[in-house]
Amino acid sequence: MNRELLNRLRTAGEYQKKTIYALLPEPVGRHLDVIKKELKIMAVETAADVLRECGKRDHRDTEQEPERESEVKKVDIV
Repeated sequence: MNRELLNRLRTAGEYQKKTIYALLPEPVGRHLDVIKKELKIMAVETAADVLRECGKRDHRDTEQEPERESEVKKVDIV
């Protein structure tokens, strides 16, 4: 997409937000701002956790774990 179209989409989104906030009572708008901030924080924390897990998996995949003998014992039923 070209830069002009992206700017227009961003502007349209801002107008939509202003319209929704204008329709709602002011206290509800403040609550929406708090919820928006908390959702952003949760998204960042989730992304960080996912990246941490991916790093752990990559680290485990590069290390060769020694093969273990089976811990299961054969039992003969008579």
